[in-house]
Amino acid sequence: MKRKVFALLIMGFAFAILNAGISKGSDLNKKFEKDSIIVTFGNKTRLIIYGENRRELDKIMKYDLNALLKDLKIRLDSTQADTTYLREEFNGNNYLKNQDDKDEKDYVRIGLRGIHVKDGDTRVSIDGKGVEVRDGDDVVTTDSNYRRVGRRFNRSGRSSSPRKGFNVAFGLNTYGANEATVGYNKADYELKPFGSRFISLGYIASAKIAQGKNAGFHVDFGADFSWYNLMFDNNNTVVKNTEYVEFLPVVDENNEEVVMKKSKLVVPYVNLSIMPTVSFSHSFISYISAGVYGGYKLGSYTKLRAEGSKDVDHVRKNFHIEDLRYGLAAEIGIRKFPDLFVNYDMNYLYEDKRGPAVRMLSFGVRLF
Repeated sequence: MKRKVFALLIMGFAFAILNAGISKGSDLNKKFEKDSIIVTFGNKTRLIIYGENRRELDKIMKYDLNALLKDLKIRLDSTQADTTYLREEFNGNNYLKNQDDKDEKDYVRIGLRGIHVKDGDTRVSIDGKGVEVRDGDDVVTTDSNYRRVGRRFNRSGRSSSPRKGFNVAFGLNTYGANEATVGYNKADYELKPFGSRFISLGYIASAKIAQGKNAGFHVDFGADFSWYNLMFDNNNTVVKNTEYVEFLPVVDENNEEVVMKKSKLVVPYVNLSIMPTVSFSHSFISYISAGVYGGYKLGSYTKLRAEGSKDVDHVRKNFHIEDLRYGLAAEIGIRKFPDLFVNYDMNYLYEDKRGPAVRMLSFGVRLF
C-alpha cells in the first residue's frame, strides 16, 4: 500500500513539473508571437525574427535573407566548435537589397530648408518650424517653447537679440571690386556666379543695451568659421610663383589644355564680429543689424576636377592671399522668410602687386 501511495506521489510531482514546463514554453511563445516572425523547420529547428513592433518587422522585406543565411552557413562550416550555441553578429546594412536605399543610411544635410540629421532610427530636424526629434515615426521631443522671429528662435517673453545663438549662413561670392591691374586680364579669373559659394558656421552672444515696448537695442558679438569657394569660369587655375600668382589653363602631360568640370580656390577663415542690432516685436521686419568683422586665414588650396573624371586634385599653398580680412557687414530679418546678409571686404584678397586687385563681396541667407 505504501508503495502505491509513493508511486502516486511521484507521478503527481512529475505531472506538475511537466505542466509547469509546458506553461513556461507557452509563455515564451506568447512573448515572441506578438512582435516576431517564427519559421519552423521540422520539430527541433526554429528561426525567430524579433522586432519591437510591426513597423520594425516590415523592414525585413528590404533585406536579402538568402545572402545572410549563406554567409551564416559559411561561418558554421568554418567553426571547429562542437556546440549547439553559436553567436554571430552581422551588419544588416550589408544585406540590403537596394544599397542606394536612402532611408537606411545616416546623413547630415544642411540647406535652405534647415539642418537634418539621421543616426539610425533617430532623426533631428531644425528648420523654420522649430526643433524636432523623432525615433522612427514617434516624435520624442519638439521645441514648442520657441516662437519664430524671422528665422531666429527666442524664448517667449525674452528680449534678447534675434541673432543670438548658433548661426549657419549660406550664400554666394563675387568680386565687390575688380580693379584693372597691370599684368592681369580680368577674363582669366572671372568667377562662376552659382559655383562660388560662401558658407559660415558660428555662434553669436548678445548684450542688451535698451528695451522698449516694441523694439530693443543690442550689441552682438560673433565668432565663426567661414569658407570662400571661388570657382573660375574657364579652364584656368591659380598658380603661385615666387613673386606673384598667375591664372593659367590646366594642361595634361602632352601640354594640351584640359576641359575642367571644376576649378576653384578655397580659402577658410576664423572671424570675429561686432554688430549693433535693433529688433522689432510686431513688425514685418524682425531686426536690422550692421557692424564690422575681422578674420584670419587658416590656409588655402585649389580643387581641380577634369570634365568626365571623378578624380579631384588638391594643391595646398598660400597663393599670396592676405592673411587678414576685414570689412563691413549688414543683416535684415524678415518674418516668414530667411534672414538676409551681405559682407563686403575692405581689404584686397591678394597681397599688393602679387595678384589682381579684387575685393570680395558675399551675400545670401542665414538659416539660423
